[in-house]
Amino acid sequence: MRRSIVLICIVICLIALWLMQTAFQPKEPVPVSKIPNVPQTSLSAPTPPKAEKPPAARKLLQITSKGKIRLKPGESAVLGYWEIAPGMNGMAIVTPETTPEGHVKMTSKLLHLSDEAVSDAEAKDLFPDIFDFENYSAIAPERLRGLQSALQSTRGVDMLTTPTVVMLPGQHASISIGNSNESMLSLSLQADAVADDGGYDLSLELQRQE
Repeated sequence: MRRSIVLICIVICLIALWLMQTAFQPKEPVPVSKIPNVPQTSLSAPTPPKAEKPPAARKLLQITSKGKIRLKPGESAVLGYWEIAPGMNGMAIVTPETTPEGHVKMTSKLLHLSDEAVSDAEAKDLFPDIFDFENYSAIAPERLRGLQSALQSTRGVDMLTTPTVVMLPGQHASISIGNSNESMLSLSLQADAVADDGGYDLSLELQRQE
C-alpha cells in the first residue's frame, strides 16, 4: 500500500514537471500564408472622339438704301454710299430722259471709288457725312459731264456696269450685278412724271448683299 502511494506521487510529480516544461517553452508561430500583392488594373471604355461641328455658314449681310429725288429736265440723280470694304465707296448715277413715244429711258452707271479717287474727282459733296450711310443728290448736266470726265482720268475708279432701261412712267426697273464671292448689288428704279415742269420724281432702292 505504501509502495503504491509512492508510485502515484512520483507519477504526479512527473506530470507536473512535464506541464511546467510545456508551459515555459516558446510557442512556434503559426505560419501565415502570404498573399502576393497583385496590382489591380481597372478597365475603362475608351473615350469616343468628339465630333467636330462643321463651321457655321457665313450669314450674308444685306443693306438696303431707299431715297427719292426730284429731278428737273436734264438733271441726273447721284447716289453716293459707303462701301463695306475699308477705303472704298459706291456710286450710282441715273439719268432719265423722255423718249418721243412717251417712255422713260434711264441710263445708269454703277461704280466703286477709292477714298483718293473721291478726293481727286472733287466729289466729296456727293457722298454721305461721317454719321450717314448714303447721300442722294440731283446734279445739272454740266456737273455730270465734269464728274464723268474726272472719273475717267482718275485712278481707283472701278466701273461696274452701265445699263440702259426703257419703261413707262411709274413702272419699276431693276438692275442687278454679282460675282463669285456671293456679293450682289441691285438697284431698283421708278420714275414718276412731274406735270409741272416735265421732270421726274425718281425713286431709288439700292440693295447690297455681302
